[in-house]
Amino acid sequence: MIQLRSALASLDSTPSFSLCACLAVVLAVLPGHSIGAAEDGGGACDEASRGVDGACAGSSDTSSEEELEDDLDIFVIVPHLEDRELGEPNLDDDGEVVIWDHPLPFFGQAVTELGFELPLPFGISIVPATFEQDLTLRDLKLGLQGEADRPIEAVNFQNPSVRNTALQLKFDAWLFPFMNIFATVGRVDGRATIPLTVLGGDLFPELCETRVAPDVCERELSGTAKPDYDGTNWSVGTTLAMGWDQYFVVLPIVYAVSDIDILDTDVDALNVSPRVGINIELERYGDLSLFVGGTYLKAEVEVAGAITFASLVGQGGSRTLNYSLIEENKDAWNLALGGNWQITPSWGVMLEVGTGGSRTDVIAGVTYRF
Repeated sequence: MIQLRSALASLDSTPSFSLCACLAVVLAVLPGHSIGAAEDGGGACDEASRGVDGACAGSSDTSSEEELEDDLDIFVIVPHLEDRELGEPNLDDDGEVVIWDHPLPFFGQAVTELGFELPLPFGISIVPATFEQDLTLRDLKLGLQGEADRPIEAVNFQNPSVRNTALQLKFDAWLFPFMNIFATVGRVDGRATIPLTVLGGDLFPELCETRVAPDVCERELSGTAKPDYDGTNWSVGTTLAMGWDQYFVVLPIVYAVSDIDILDTDVDALNVSPRVGINIELERYGDLSLFVGGTYLKAEVEVAGAITFASLVGQGGSRTLNYSLIEENKDAWNLALGGNWQITPSWGVMLEVGTGGSRTDVIAGVTYRF
């Protein structure tokens, strides 16, 4: 089973996130909308508080410094409001509204004026990964001579499993303030272990009907197929993401396709990985984001090859037969734990460990944003 996952800082999306993000965009593009929270709130004063020279009475350097502390957070990895109310804009060191001078995301300037902080829009990542999981097998066919064309009903697959390693190159971009799109391309290789046991009577019904070899009919015949494989893969996906104060939610959705050398058809898989996490500021060392969530993976593939059984029908040595069967991942969901360290505005590293059910995986990554 080839499984692919490429979601570097993947997390979960909730209805409240979607509502907040969409509301922010709608408010930002309404005709005549202004950043009144900055102009009419604590940063302004009425006529009664003005002195002879027109200056505001009671203003202080302290309040000015506190306002400037809400400057753009250069370490942000998902759009979020941090110590700021919706409608309170990001300000630069001169107290002016931050200008978003990047082509993406769309509505970037509008949501910046609403107080959202945005990550750099484009990213390139290198993602190594390893996966190991148990399989569910069905529809076994064996061939005594040539093509595997004899269905086998009574079969014990014991504990089939697969182990994969992959190396991916990922490209991503923030299309909207709440939506990242990405694509990956890479290589995958692995090995499956498929132990199975069948009854001689199912494998040789003609011999058992004529009683030519009765000792074979009740015998359990065992063998293990260990196909090695490698190939290329690609994926496309989207991540819905949002942050509020220290917390964030993300929902990556990925469709992946693998072209494997031992298979006649491509393998496709759907992957959904809801995450929720917390962002920890490390001051000059950047930001550390820790998350927890789950991963859903569903894939199915037809596998064909050769398997060697013990001595058959009084023959010495062993006998190799062609086989074909259907593989599926045994458990669709597993638990995911991980973190992303945004070292600088442009450089970040991540590590994710998946466990639980019958699947374990380790995914790492290095990302450059610009």
